[in-house]
Amino acid sequence: MTEESQWLLDRCDELVTNSEKYEERAFFQQLKILITEQDRRLTQAKGELDGRIWNPGKW
Repeated sequence: MTEESQWLLDRCDELVTNSEKYEERAFFQQLKILITEQDRRLTQAKGELDGRIWNPGKW
């Protein structure tokens, strides 16, 4: 997980804890899921790009 993603997740945790409204807590909890999924997809895309660049069959 990237440093930026971890910072966002930590910030969302703080906001969930400090939010008084159910809607806000639900929003920040779903935002955490989105951040985690986005980070996973970025990691996969970087791996795919590295794999395509270093494919000797396409040199």
